[in-house]
Amino acid sequence: MALTLTITDVDLGLDLLYAFGTVAVSGNYPSGGDTVDWTTLKGQYGRFGQIVDSSMQDPSFGPLQASFTVQGGSPNQYNMQQGTAANNWKMRGYAAGGVEFTGNSAYPASATGDIITFSAVFRKAV
Repeated sequence: MALTLTITDVDLGLDLLYAFGTVAVSGNYPSGGDTVDWTTLKGQYGRFGQIVDSSMQDPSFGPLQASFTVQGGSPNQYNMQQGTAANNWKMRGYAAGGVEFTGNSAYPASATGDIITFSAVFRKAV
């Protein structure tokens, strides 16, 4: 069970920060979804040197909204489940036909080969 979030770009809006990146999966898929820890983005830099610190100064804050998508034609789908803090959101994975990945089993090969991307919107630090 391990998700790795990596920033690919950051857009500094007026009041909001837009973060874009990739998600790598490894290990076993836990029953009910894998943990997404948005605080791991803190200190990562975007393409042009923008930094994602924004609302991560207070770990109780997570993104205002976020989504995962798959690039490359895989039939897999990934849903977000909001947590109570920035470090306990969940990503749930589904194979073709909407069947959730088998809990407590290795991620399917189709998932470890997926190009999973995310977009997330955070409040800027003031």
